[in-house]
Amino acid sequence: MDSRIIFESAKTYIYSVKWIKPKIGFESEWIFFGNPTELNLKTIINEYFNEDVLFVALHRNDSFQSNRESVAEEIQHLMGTVDFTIWNHTFQKVIEFNKMGIYRKGSKTNF
Repeated sequence: MDSRIIFESAKTYIYSVKWIKPKIGFESEWIFFGNPTELNLKTIINEYFNEDVLFVALHRNDSFQSNRESVAEEIQHLMGTVDFTIWNHTFQKVIEFNKMGIYRKGSKTNF
């Protein structure tokens, strides 16, 4: 899929995402990861996504398609430096990473 289509799709679908709180009673869905080198990206991605094809929405010309096995290595340098999202191939599930050292998981609702 073309970079612009990935980026625009992500931008459109993000508004219909229901975010998952990590534990009952938490006020926020955001999870602090702090030092990016200590975060086990591969585990987070593999536990949340079942599909092999994933889309990384970064910028209009820098978004790309990847697979579940290699996406962690491809985005490691982005952690803590820019905001971006990882979507499954149907844009139903997402993990959003923030440059402040936090991330959240969610899935698209039907409005």
